[in-house]
Amino acid sequence: MGYFKIEKMKWNKLTSLNQQGEKDQETWIRNTENGTESYEVDIYMGKKTDLLGLKKNIVETIKKQLDYYSESRKKLYAGSEEDKEYVEVCPVSGISTEKAETVANIYGAEYVQTPDTGHVYVKHRPSKSAIHDFYLNDVTYAATYTDKKAAESRLNAIAVPWVEWTKEVYKKQYGEYPKRILDVGSGAGHFVEACRRAGIEADGIELSESSREFAREIWGFEMDGRDFTKVVDDYKGYDIVTFWGLLEHTPNPGKILDCAYDIVSESEVGGMVISKLPRWLCLSSASQRLNPETIIRHIDPMGHIMLFTDASAAELYVRHGFAPAAAWYYGMDVYETLMQVGNSTGDYVPLQETGKMQVDLQQFVDEARFSDGLTIVGVPLKDK
Repeated sequence: MGYFKIEKMKWNKLTSLNQQGEKDQETWIRNTENGTESYEVDIYMGKKTDLLGLKKNIVETIKKQLDYYSESRKKLYAGSEEDKEYVEVCPVSGISTEKAETVANIYGAEYVQTPDTGHVYVKHRPSKSAIHDFYLNDVTYAATYTDKKAAESRLNAIAVPWVEWTKEVYKKQYGEYPKRILDVGSGAGHFVEACRRAGIEADGIELSESSREFAREIWGFEMDGRDFTKVVDDYKGYDIVTFWGLLEHTPNPGKILDCAYDIVSESEVGGMVISKLPRWLCLSSASQRLNPETIIRHIDPMGHIMLFTDASAAELYVRHGFAPAAAWYYGMDVYETLMQVGNSTGDYVPLQETGKMQVDLQQFVDEARFSDGLTIVGVPLKDK
């Protein structure tokens, strides 16, 4: 699998013109010169989360992050060529970057989009060592997990719904709940803890020592600090491998999925891989492209070196041995747009005082599939 040559490739979908509610089903269709493949995909829309309830001192935090993000990203992308590398081909399809079109410039980082799947990625990305150092040492990134008092609320608001949804899609696919889950890029271990509370055997892999220490102190378990690609044999046979925000950070997401395939393809019941990805075609991307100097999430060239379309996410899965089986659309678009309004005007009152409206309005955005997040489920193809 991987960068096999395909001269012509296009993804389409069959969907209802009268979709209503939070669930649907679509047929995703892959057309190449080798023929047509169809995948039946269960669609889920919305995850009602009170984001303001999870964020403290919101205006002060935003202003501090704006200064830090702008300074750190501009410094990196204006720095030595040794800290960056030219991306010659798309990380998903392998099409030449010369055929891609520039679609955004964020803090000096040029994002390009391919003509085949519409995948978006940084043209001159940080070197592997720079990315590695960022996630191990970046103080802002690590600070996300240092508020011990908020750990339980984050688990209930974010991780528990992930677990319930994971159980639902797995049972629909295989008729029973998963027994063992491996979470890669676990952060502070919220998802692992939520799985264990739900009676599922779960383990986490996380490179950051500070995040592992947090999990050790708050949840009382150890996470694996080794490189995921080098410990596959230790986890073969797990039912599910999850990536709740990892593939967009790595220069080679296909290699990560190949390793996941080697693990879940040996599940006794049935294997599954789940990836939460940032989407390019969304309200957040639109509002940020209008305000490229005030970005602290989503199109962040240090955090997200690539963003996916539904087509590029599906293509990545198929090329590395997985059939798309379910997709969950939800995001932070309304929060993000109001934040950008505040950044532009200096008035953050609408952001601060519309919590209930944000939750309800985001649901409409999610149901319209204009959300900045896509969580995609894949099951192993038999003919990899």
